[in-house]
Amino acid sequence: MNREPTPETSTQTCRRRKGLHSLSVRLTLTFLLTGFLLVILVIGAFRFSAEEHIQMRWRDMLVDYVATITSDIGPPFTKQQADYLAERTKTQVSIQSQDGHWTPAPPPFDPTEISWNDTPDPDLKTGRRRSYFAISRKTPEGTILFYDRPIHGFNFLTSGTLISLGLIILVIFACFHYVKALLRPIHTLTSAAEEVREGNLEVEVAVKRMDELGVLTSTFNSMSHQIKRMLDAKHQLLIALSHELRSPLTRLRMAGELLPESDNREGIINDCRVMEKIISDIMEGEQLEGNHSRLNFQAIAVSKVIQDSYSDFPTEQKRLIELQPSPEVTVTGDPVRLKILFRNLIQNALIYSDGLPVKVEWKMSEQNLVVTMTDQGPGFQAEDLQHIGEPFFRADKARRHHHGSGMGLYLCKLICKAHGGELQIGNRPQTATDSNQTGAEVRVVLPLTPH
Repeated sequence: MNREPTPETSTQTCRRRKGLHSLSVRLTLTFLLTGFLLVILVIGAFRFSAEEHIQMRWRDMLVDYVATITSDIGPPFTKQQADYLAERTKTQVSIQSQDGHWTPAPPPFDPTEISWNDTPDPDLKTGRRRSYFAISRKTPEGTILFYDRPIHGFNFLTSGTLISLGLIILVIFACFHYVKALLRPIHTLTSAAEEVREGNLEVEVAVKRMDELGVLTSTFNSMSHQIKRMLDAKHQLLIALSHELRSPLTRLRMAGELLPESDNREGIINDCRVMEKIISDIMEGEQLEGNHSRLNFQAIAVSKVIQDSYSDFPTEQKRLIELQPSPEVTVTGDPVRLKILFRNLIQNALIYSDGLPVKVEWKMSEQNLVVTMTDQGPGFQAEDLQHIGEPFFRADKARRHHHGSGMGLYLCKLICKAHGGELQIGNRPQTATDSNQTGAEVRVVLPLTPH
C-alpha cells in the first residue's frame, strides 16, 4: 500500500473574527465612537449657542449703563476709578490714557486685534476676542475698556443636560442592540457552515425572517441539502460499482490460478488481488464516510489489537516491528476497524523502510490514546503533505515504485474520524544527534471513549 500522504492534519479550527476582525466588536466600537462624538457635538453646539445668547444680553445691558457711569471719569486716571467702574459693572476694567499707559494694568489681549462693532453711540463700540467680550468707551482723555468672560465658569452639566445626554446614550445602545439582533443570523450561519465543513450535512438553520439574511439562510439550507444528495448519489454509485466488479474479478483470479505456472500467471493473480483490495477499501471507505456503517464499539487492549493487526505477516516482516515499552491502555473502539487501521499503517511503514526496523509505541495524552509509528524510509516531500489522505493520491516519485492504490491512508483517516479521533502524518523530527535522519512519523490519536 502506498503511503498516501494526507496533509498534516491537526484539526485546529481557526476561529478568526476575534479582536478587531469581529463584526460585533467593530459595531460596538462604531456605536461607542458615534455616541462620544455626538455628545461632544451637542455640548459644543450648546456652548456656542449659549455664548452667543449671553454675549448679546451682556452687550445690550451694559452699553447704555457704561455711557452713563463713565461720563464723570476723567484724568488723571487712577486705580480707584478703574476699581469703581469694575465694581459697578461687575466686569474687569482697564483705562488707557492718551500717552498709551494702562491703569491699573493692560487687558490680557491686544485691543487693536479686535474687530469692533458700532453702536448708536459713536464713542461706544463692542467686540470679542477669544472668550472675552469687550466694550470700548472713547473719551477725550483716553479709552476705557470693559471686558469679561461671562461664559467662564458657567456650569453646562445641569440636571437637564445630564438627562439629555443619558437619553442620547440610551438611544445609541438601543440602536446597537437592534442592529446586533439583525445580524444574529450571520453567527448562526457561521456555526452551521463549520458543521458542514466537519461533514455534518444534516444541519439546517431555521428561517425566521424574510429579509436578505432570511433569503441567505434559505439558500444555505438548499445548498447543504443539494450537496448531501450529490454525495449520497456518489456513495451509492461507488458501492454499486464495487459490488458489480467483485464477481468478474473473482472469476478472473480463479481463471488465472488454473493457468500453467509462469510469470504471467503470477502477475495476473497479483493484479487481481490488488484490484480486489482497492474495491474492498473503496466500499469500506464509502460506508464509513457516508455513515452507512455502524461501528461495533467495545473495550479492547491496545497492545492486543496492534499485535493482532500484523499476526499474519511473514516472519521476516514481524522481526522488523519493534514494539516499544508502553503502558497497557484500554480503549473503546471497533476491533475490526482498528485492526484494519493499524495493519495498513504498519504494512505501509514496512514497505517504505526497505528492510529497516519500524517502531511502534503508544501513550496516554490527557483523555486520548496516541499511537506513534516511525519508519526509516525516504519520508515525504513538503509539497505532498497537504494532500496526504486524499483518495487515490500517491506521493513523490521516490515512493511510486512501490505499488499501491492510494486508498490505504484515506481509509485509515476515515476510521480515525469515525472513532472521533484524527490521523497525523508527517516526517520524523530532526534530532541533535542525527540531523540527517529520514523517515515518516504517523500518529493515531483516539479518544479513550468516543463521543
